[in-house]
Amino acid sequence: TWCYDIYKEKRLIIHQLSIPGMPGNEGFKSKGDAKKVARLVIEKIKKGEMPPTVTIDEMKKLKVLK
Repeated sequence: TWCYDIYKEKRLIIHQLSIPGMPGNEGFKSKGDAKKVARLVIEKIKKGEMPPTVTIDEMKKLKVLK
């Protein structure tokens, strides 16, 4: 499975090993899915949202979840 890391000024701020909001510790099924969610998280951080919560509905819109 896949995960993502987000850095700010060369410092690791998020190490996401599992799909946010889902039970268990399962990672993303593809690199592309992990990238889609990571990009969403980066946008939320840029807007000042901390922690950058990702909802199941948002992941469905990104087609990461069905």
